[in-house]
Amino acid sequence: MRKSTVILAVLALVGASCTKIQIADSGDSSPSKGAISLSAYTAMPTKAAQEDVSTDNFDKFEVTSIGNSAVYFDNVTFKKSAGENAVWESDTKYFWPAFALDFYAYNTPAKGSFSHSISTASQTLSFTPSATLAEQEDLVAACVTGKKETDNNDKGAIALSFNHYLTQVIVKAKNSNSTYKVEVDGAKLANLVGEGTYTFASEGIGTMAPKADVKNTAAAVDYSTTFANAKTLSTEAQEVMTEAGNGRWYLVPQPSEFAAWAQATDSKNTSNGTYLALKVKITANNGALKIYPASGETSAWMAIPIDNSKVAFAQGKRYNITVDFFSSTGNGAGYVDPEDAGELDGDAQTEDNGKKIIGGAIKFDATVSEWGNAVDITISL
Repeated sequence: MRKSTVILAVLALVGASCTKIQIADSGDSSPSKGAISLSAYTAMPTKAAQEDVSTDNFDKFEVTSIGNSAVYFDNVTFKKSAGENAVWESDTKYFWPAFALDFYAYNTPAKGSFSHSISTASQTLSFTPSATLAEQEDLVAACVTGKKETDNNDKGAIALSFNHYLTQVIVKAKNSNSTYKVEVDGAKLANLVGEGTYTFASEGIGTMAPKADVKNTAAAVDYSTTFANAKTLSTEAQEVMTEAGNGRWYLVPQPSEFAAWAQATDSKNTSNGTYLALKVKITANNGALKIYPASGETSAWMAIPIDNSKVAFAQGKRYNITVDFFSSTGNGAGYVDPEDAGELDGDAQTEDNGKKIIGGAIKFDATVSEWGNAVDITISL
């Protein structure tokens, strides 16, 4: 009796579509060849916490399968086999029925709140990233439909094209004016939506939808990290969140209409606007003069309003954000954090929310007064 082998091959394609893939009769009667197995490529990197994954190191993922109006198997782990022509196989083997199967594949994060809800009625993944930077990781998903009779893959495989459904953010910083010394020991993205639901698409890439009712409300979340070894900025941009190998946020895509912190009219951000902040120590005169914070703390938060005209936080996109201190076109060093103000004026008060940390360049408009009326003095001898 001839058996058909099914392998899911994850090809480096653009979309994670549930397109029809045909499975060929292999002509091999070996029992080991009859189980459903997978081989994988990812469209872009993703894997362990703080590591972008390539096809080569994407070692396992989970799959739920539906066919004949019922779930065939649920949340089964498929692991990568050894060798150049690796396939992904499950410990418990599943074999092809006569009818078509829909496969929904995804990697499961170690941290954060994750759940899958895949049935004949709907196919979704729900996710809330961990608040801890080091615990965040990239996530991907894919879907495909296949039948045992046909297959065009040279491994006897169904092709899965995984796509990223989170937003990746890398923060860099530089200092364009050597008159000042800028040290960074923390980074924060404030007032973001932290929950989302990914819905698989029958055609094309699925959609990760943020929880809209927490947009710019008190329920929005901050993603913040600090590190012991401050980074001194130079004229070359450098990543600031790289201590212990942790350097990027993997976040839920944001609503397209999310609002920035209105610095000019809402200094304490009562409207929960979105902003980027860096925890900095700014000094001058070889460190002898404290600029910010002006007294007390060794470092304090500076902030920059962020809206979707600057950073859209779109699904599957990586954003490299560079903060350029003392640039020729900027305002120096941003603003005092609206929700966690540092001391600005040297008066030991921390009510400086939203104020500019640095004013404009020091300039003088010089005039020289005329001599006063001549005084004639005659000294007679």
